[in-house]
Amino acid sequence: MELPQTGKNCQLEGCNALDFLPVACPLCHQTFCGDHRLPSNHKCSNWSKVTKDLLQCDDCQHLVQAPKDGKIGLEQALEQHKKSKCQLFLYPPSNTIKKIDRQCTVKGCRDIDPRIGPVHCNGCNQDFCLKHRHPATHGCQSLDIDEQRKTDRKLAAQEKVAKTFAPQPTKKRRVIKSVPVKSKNGGMVELMKIKSQAKGSASVPVASRIYIYVQGPKESRVDLQSVYFDKKNSVGKALDLIADICKVNNKNNALPPSDPERLELYKCPDMTILNKSDSLEKALKNLDTVLLERQGSISMEEVDD
Repeated sequence: MELPQTGKNCQLEGCNALDFLPVACPLCHQTFCGDHRLPSNHKCSNWSKVTKDLLQCDDCQHLVQAPKDGKIGLEQALEQHKKSKCQLFLYPPSNTIKKIDRQCTVKGCRDIDPRIGPVHCNGCNQDFCLKHRHPATHGCQSLDIDEQRKTDRKLAAQEKVAKTFAPQPTKKRRVIKSVPVKSKNGGMVELMKIKSQAKGSASVPVASRIYIYVQGPKESRVDLQSVYFDKKNSVGKALDLIADICKVNNKNNALPPSDPERLELYKCPDMTILNKSDSLEKALKNLDTVLLERQGSISMEEVDD
């Protein structure tokens, strides 16, 4: 950023641009910015008086003057000026100007002002003319480095935020509740209700029936159902019947006890595994709730009491 107290304002009417390296015109002695430093650029009032003695080099845009000894003409002076890489026959005379051996680093540009010299860029450690002195105008590599640093800092910050505030994986939640008994007389109302809705084999004597609620495994998507079985049957047989009701593939007879695919009956809400050899009347009572699920799946469940 150029500061107001640095440099001077261009004296060309309508410009007034602030330039921290202003150029004084050798003809009218006024101060101009880099864009208007040449007599032809600021319509110099004294330009018409010297046009016969000066030519403007189309390579470096500086004024060229033939030597006063008259040995060569103006056109020859201009030709030799170009061959000298725009160093000879500059106006004002070269003995009043510090010789500049360096050129602008921008390819094809020879516009380093001999009155001012090159401007050194600390970003890429190269020399440039006034026109290309700013990093953006000569494509300074420092801009790419700064941009890469910004990108790296942004990615690092995003990665840190992602690690700090990473969403915790939610556990699979499944609510298994036993059906509450609300009546004061030991659940007689609920028992009468389940008897009217429960499904089971008609061959089971009414006096031998046990009425329970069954929740199917997750893979079956069977919601809570009311069923009845013969209370003399074992838990293992009831498990097979419930698997058929839920249409679940039951391979317990071919799987070892520790296999996660084995089906088990869990008593809700404490999720204890029922012993398959026990009879239903020993393991359960009317209105109890059981869950049929595989061993490998129940560990991922969250049970709500």
